[in-house]
Amino acid sequence: MGGRFTVITFGCWLNKADSDIMITKLKSLGWEYTEDAGSADTIIVNTCAVREEAERNELKLLKRLSEEYPNKRLIVAGCLTRVRPATIKDVAPNAVLVSSHGAELIDEALNSGTDINMYDDRPAKYLPGYYPEFHGHRYVVPIQVGCLGNCSFCVTKIGRMGFGRVKSYDMDDIVNAIANAVNRGAREIYLTGQEISAYGRDRGYDLADLLEKILSRVNGRFMVRLGMMEPLELSRIIDRLLDIVRSDWRVYRFFHIPVQSGSDRVLMLMRRKYSVDLFRDIVMRIRKVFPDATIATDIIVGFPGETDEDFLLSVKLIEELGIDKVNLARYSRRPFTEAAYMEQVPEQVKKERSKIATDVFNRVALERNRMFIGREMWGIVSEVDFKGENYVVRSYNYKPIAVRRADIGAFVKVKVTDATPQRLFGQLLESESLSVKYRVDFRITEGLDLVS
Repeated sequence: MGGRFTVITFGCWLNKADSDIMITKLKSLGWEYTEDAGSADTIIVNTCAVREEAERNELKLLKRLSEEYPNKRLIVAGCLTRVRPATIKDVAPNAVLVSSHGAELIDEALNSGTDINMYDDRPAKYLPGYYPEFHGHRYVVPIQVGCLGNCSFCVTKIGRMGFGRVKSYDMDDIVNAIANAVNRGAREIYLTGQEISAYGRDRGYDLADLLEKILSRVNGRFMVRLGMMEPLELSRIIDRLLDIVRSDWRVYRFFHIPVQSGSDRVLMLMRRKYSVDLFRDIVMRIRKVFPDATIATDIIVGFPGETDEDFLLSVKLIEELGIDKVNLARYSRRPFTEAAYMEQVPEQVKKERSKIATDVFNRVALERNRMFIGREMWGIVSEVDFKGENYVVRSYNYKPIAVRRADIGAFVKVKVTDATPQRLFGQLLESESLSVKYRVDFRITEGLDLVS
């Protein structure tokens, strides 16, 4: 069996990595990938269950696809398959379900036409190959699944793996996959997982060990982006991690550390396993070593039981620490979670708090971004922006810098000319020649030489 297929992906970078696994597996078996659902024989939708809004959009899409293409095979993968299996079957009766741990078994779902791996918590063992036609210079590497927490609002522990467990990919397999990708032209390496700061806890090593091995064993010009890291697990390795990042320019000075609330009382209701002071200490440690590092966090407003005072503590925390980027979300009730049965904050209050927080967080982000106006910064041309008008350079600290024209995947030097809360704007000064492998024609800042 074979044919043309397409994959539509919702959600996080781990979901995108799972989509890569499915694409890689099917291509290796002779299937042809297309981005056009109309010309595909099989449509695969890789779902996310984190938020209610995403769920609604996904179900609406599945209903439309089922009605518009009744003769095509529809495969539904990802976290929503275990959270809402009956609902999916209601809107798309002919859909075949594949759980988030079944990506490597996608061919079995196509061949058998039956649901696959729905009640198996074992993660996929297959690491995706590198196909430049899909991500150009970017390689997304899943390094682990599972989480050591048990948050009262989280549905992902049902969608992927029960709480308190971590399954990590073998360190040598990851390093070999990255080396192969870099040899084929990869420039950005995204390490992703549910909680990458817990990587290796089931194997006797940790994320710092993995990063050290990647940098020592993989030769070439590339940048590593670390995925989301929970504060408690990150606190165990933060000093070692900072030493490694300081010693090698090939790691983005970017740290995504979700705090969720600036109130210890709300963190207890959320069943988060850290205090606000621990988060503050981690941020201050990072700022001491890398004052210009980009620090991102997540904030939930309107969590059940959140008072006005709790909310203001969250806002003040972001102001105090000068957080570069905040992923702000209004609390969304999710099935099978403890928080869904708590006394809820009215929607209007959530909206009001969200507007106040957005205004403050944008002001803080703009203040941080304005610090870079007039500076020369180096980075990688990462992508074309969503409007198709500019190219986005990811600087060494992962700041997005919009430039008018550049070669995707090239190392460049840019002079920053303006800033908004969301991005910087710059003028391209120098760019490497992509025709010469691993060669650049300029020196990056702080004495780091890319020419040697």
